[in-house]
Amino acid sequence: MRFIYFVVLCAVLMVINACSNTDDLAYTQRIMQQRAAITYKFLNPATTPLSQAKLANFKGLPYYEVNKNYLVETTFNPSGNQTIFAMPHTLNRAYEYVEAGTLSFTLNGKNLQLMSYIRKGEMSDSVQLFIPFTDLTGGKTTYGGGRYLDVKVTLPANKVWIDFNLAYNPYCAYNVNFSCPIPPKQNHLPMAIEAGEQYKTEY
Repeated sequence: MRFIYFVVLCAVLMVINACSNTDDLAYTQRIMQQRAAITYKFLNPATTPLSQAKLANFKGLPYYEVNKNYLVETTFNPSGNQTIFAMPHTLNRAYEYVEAGTLSFTLNGKNLQLMSYIRKGEMSDSVQLFIPFTDLTGGKTTYGGGRYLDVKVTLPANKVWIDFNLAYNPYCAYNVNFSCPIPPKQNHLPMAIEAGEQYKTEY
């Protein structure tokens, strides 16, 4: 009888493990599909930020390996300040945004916060939070000017998932003719976020 219980228990554990592996595989595939879509935009002359000379030598974007530990649940605290402000951009430009709220989370044992923003005129129940940030990989393996995250949410929301595997570089990293938001100091993370898009200086 004990042997039967042992066999059944092993079978159950094998099924759970297989489901877990299946979930991880599906997650990785979704990330890779989104990265492939970005690569397509870079290869398409109509949507690429690259100059013709750079496009001719383009061999794809560098990324960290997909790591599900960088898929993080955050607590969303709406900002009580709905004042429109001008967020500095490169090329001495500025565009109007509203502070949406802070995202509080724990990553690799550290308690962290990021401020999220909404572009002026895009306020509604269903919004896309814009999260510009820098971290300790900047200027080393990632773009020194910071990276971005876009997160679709339906407000009000208490919990918001952010995925650093989807962190991407601004177009100004590849072409100085683009004007890009400069991450505010409050969104500097005091740790290395080894996830998402990397950067090659030859661009």
